[in-house]
Amino acid sequence: MSAPIIWALQGPRTGDNNQVLALAEALGLPFQIIQLRYNLARAITRLLGPSLVTLDRSSRARIAPPWPDVVIGIGRRSVPVARWIKRVSGGRTKIVLIGNPRIDPWLFDLVITTRQYPVPPGDNVLPLPIGLSRYQTPPKPDAEEQAWLASLPRPLRVVAIGGATKYWQLSKAVINGALAIVRAKPGGSLIVVTSRRTDPAIVATLAHELDANPNERLIAGSFPRFAMLLGQAGEIHVTADSISMLSEAILAGKPVGIIPIEQTAKGRRALGPEPHYDGSQARRRDLRRFWHYLRDHRIIGTVEQPLSAPIDNPNQIAAAALRSLLGLDPGNDQPR
Repeated sequence: MSAPIIWALQGPRTGDNNQVLALAEALGLPFQIIQLRYNLARAITRLLGPSLVTLDRSSRARIAPPWPDVVIGIGRRSVPVARWIKRVSGGRTKIVLIGNPRIDPWLFDLVITTRQYPVPPGDNVLPLPIGLSRYQTPPKPDAEEQAWLASLPRPLRVVAIGGATKYWQLSKAVINGALAIVRAKPGGSLIVVTSRRTDPAIVATLAHELDANPNERLIAGSFPRFAMLLGQAGEIHVTADSISMLSEAILAGKPVGIIPIEQTAKGRRALGPEPHYDGSQARRRDLRRFWHYLRDHRIIGTVEQPLSAPIDNPNQIAAAALRSLLGLDPGNDQPR
């Protein structure tokens, strides 16, 4: 019997795309990447049922038979597209949605989510301990990275900095506090990695500050690779806004500390002083649900006392659920 046809929907966000690819690759079967580009109708995505109206003409042309056995999407923009594919396939196509569907999860065959999202529990809902990641094993440094690392005393202490997100802010004072704690630890080197969401003013200030110390470095671009640094680090500290960087740090198997961030005034009004877990009050994405899960299960520590802990591989958990959905044996592509 031929292998199932698998479509991996790709959109405009690299982080989202990498989660889709992480699942498709973990499945261990051939899959087809379907690149989607959206038009201005994307603003009404929430109001749509099964539809291709949000796609540009070239993207619509890619959605053609033979229809897949399963389509993997992420985020709300992929929802009407995936549902349209299922409808035109006569209901044969299975829909796997990563993240928060924002509509009834029973409209999907499998929802793979993490705990910051308010997805109601169900037999078709799979909450993962951490996010999907393509960086299951950090890569080894190449020759250029080896030369860059050679001048830095060990251990390497990596601090990964994100930026403001909905309901949350990241101030220079918070960053300074975390860096002061890391600097107080004896020996080693400090490597600060920023992201595209990091405030440019903070990046500029950090560049000036870290340049004054020969054992401190600021990484504000693609060299050296963040994934490589995770493998070389003695400990890793990550600002709490970034689920992806936290997940990648935990998967590296090193001691990890979380750097707390602050609610905005809007966040305090919308989310309240404590996270909600059930009922209508849990309808918003709340990062605290994810943080509390990590702390309660001692998966992550603080900047003062970072922790490392064994954790079930999220890619393997999700791939096993998808294989079951397709009626495949866990270790091969043959039907059960």
